[in-house]
Amino acid sequence: MSTPPPRLRRDALEKRGAIERAATELVLAHGYDAVTVDMICERAGVSQRTFFNHFKTKDAALLGPEPPAIDERAAREFIVSDGPLLAGLAGVVAMAPPDVQADPAFLARRIQAVGTTPALMARQMERLSGLEGELVEILRLRLRTQWPDESDADRDAEAELIVHLLAGLMRHIGTAWARQVMAGEAPVIDPAAIQEQLGRVLGKLG
Repeated sequence: MSTPPPRLRRDALEKRGAIERAATELVLAHGYDAVTVDMICERAGVSQRTFFNHFKTKDAALLGPEPPAIDERAAREFIVSDGPLLAGLAGVVAMAPPDVQADPAFLARRIQAVGTTPALMARQMERLSGLEGELVEILRLRLRTQWPDESDADRDAEAELIVHLLAGLMRHIGTAWARQVMAGEAPVIDPAAIQEQLGRVLGKLG
């Protein structure tokens, strides 16, 4: 399972947050290509040295310093549950650290900035792909528990397919969540509603 990053000191956390917010607002205002590290530093009120202490690149400031990670508690619950596979697996992936999740308005702005920039969207998908091996193994355990009579080959193929579908589902969930926040609504992610929508869509694809 993924190891969570160490917690930052309060002053470092505030500087990191200022950089992330500056980068996000500048991209939304001027577009990704027009924004430079110098612009981000000026907006955030930090030096370039401070910027590079927290982020290696402009993209890292926009995407966040920590890649998506496995929520180990959610993974254990998922493995022994009998709920929906795809929607349930989405809940296993933690897309942001707790300090970012505590500010839904900023997270919505970040999702908006990333979603309107193809280069950033591709980078985010690359970061999510780093979890593929762990997610496939989690699914294998779940499939083995729930469908013990299936062959290992069938389980492996099914697990890989579900993980590939997950990337698209998570992009859909993130953009829908961001739209709710930007519209001034209380953000709600309803697994039952997501599963119902998935059922309708998958039925039409068949």
